[in-house]
Amino acid sequence: MKLTLLQENLNIALGNVSRFVSPKTQLPILGNILISTDSGRLKLSATNLELGINYWIGAKIEKEGSITVPSKEITEFVSYLSTGKIDLELQNNLLNIKANNTDSDFATIPAADFPTMPSANKKSIFEIDLSLLTQSVSQIAFSAATDDTRPVLTGILCQFTRDNFSLVATDGFRLSQKIIKLVNPITLPDDKDKLSFIIPSRTLVEVAKLAKNETKIKIGSCSDDHQFVFILEDLELISSLLDGEYPDYQRIIPPSFNTNIFVSTADLSQAIKMASVFSRESANVVKFNIKNNSVELSANAPQIGKNKINLDARVEGEPLEIAFNYKFISDFLAVCKGKEVLIKLNESLTPGSFQDQSDPNFIHIIMPVRIQD
Repeated sequence: MKLTLLQENLNIALGNVSRFVSPKTQLPILGNILISTDSGRLKLSATNLELGINYWIGAKIEKEGSITVPSKEITEFVSYLSTGKIDLELQNNLLNIKANNTDSDFATIPAADFPTMPSANKKSIFEIDLSLLTQSVSQIAFSAATDDTRPVLTGILCQFTRDNFSLVATDGFRLSQKIIKLVNPITLPDDKDKLSFIIPSRTLVEVAKLAKNETKIKIGSCSDDHQFVFILEDLELISSLLDGEYPDYQRIIPPSFNTNIFVSTADLSQAIKMASVFSRESANVVKFNIKNNSVELSANAPQIGKNKINLDARVEGEPLEIAFNYKFISDFLAVCKGKEVLIKLNESLTPGSFQDQSDPNFIHIIMPVRIQD
């Protein structure tokens, strides 16, 4: 293998690919990046066996070949090089890198030892709007579980039909759902009416990070039905799908509500921030006292003090006292874009609904906390 390429291109590629290397593993090969030539370009690959990436960059290829090198060291080294051309050549099982006045060799492991990356099943691939996907992921990903107690809850349920797709995430204490109605219908493979996948939340967050200025993204199953692929112009992200049955989330969403509260997004955000100073020292609990034309938020931490904040609000329905984990409300407010939030409630121990009034297809359901007398 012998080639020439630009440091700035290789630096960006290594920075992206190195995130998918397994940091702690008993298999040394998983700590390496696979470098290979592919149809006139250089391809970098990495995997932790659950999530993998193929990333292509331009290069002048003089001799084809492939090899793996330690991810941490080569990524750090290339970042220190000056911009401009650099030469890579495989010599006696060492990867030689020449740039400016630098001549360095890296130990390698044969490419044959690197895990085989599954290929896309071309019959399963379909195309959707990239910006709609990444925006929707940013609105709901925080509701997915972060521990593996119930692995299926670390994923996002993705459901596709011809005219819309929906994303659902829940950790058992809160649930977020975003429904995207499509202007341009999508063509699903094999003329299917509906497709459902449980994709790890981390995978979808990584897709959002790696997305460039492209408008479309191709997605679908791999040759291994337990793998899923996201295809952009210069990269592929391959992810394991989560096995198991996703909770019947429709049963969690109350069909109707007794009390509706319309409140300023900015005012509620400010109130939650102030209440958090006290509530984070008291199990993160913030109480809502719903009155006729106002909402009183309060938090009490005996070792620090207590506070009350009154917000003007338009209230429809019955007065109510209810308590929530302030972090769940804060996460929701962080992705709200509208000027007003609609809070729908029933009783003090039944789930509440939080909606961004500018986005009626986005709902956030939060389980309340029992109020201590």
